[in-house]
Amino acid sequence: MAFHFRLRTVQKVQELKRDEKKQTLAELLQKQNELHEKMASIRKKIARTRSERAQRMSEKMLSMDQLRQFHQFECRLEQNLAELQKEEGRLHLLIETQQSTLLESEQEVKKFEKLEEKQREQYRKTHERSWTPPAPMQNFDS
Repeated sequence: MAFHFRLRTVQKVQELKRDEKKQTLAELLQKQNELHEKMASIRKKIARTRSERAQRMSEKMLSMDQLRQFHQFECRLEQNLAELQKEEGRLHLLIETQQSTLLESEQEVKKFEKLEEKQREQYRKTHERSWTPPAPMQNFDS
């Protein structure tokens, strides 16, 4: 009779939940990276726009209409950046929550692994004590 862990199905469910949480966390981290890239891109655009505006102003090649257009463009970029920063804050909270639930899930899986190992060891001890080797065969030819 081989060892059979009675809670194997429950353990498997816990492992699947843990794996699902890992996948969700990986997706959230990917979104966060993409968000950071977008924010960096917008910051570069803002810096370029300000630099270009300052250069044109120093060369006196900027009309009031162009100055207003630069300002409107900068405002739109800054508004987009602010929206992305809000999204980053929400995403950060989601990531922290997901990391916490993943940690709890991993602890649950480890509990089942320890329980299985204890039961396996108990099974080994029980079956080692109850098992007796077969009696040696006698030679009847003599």
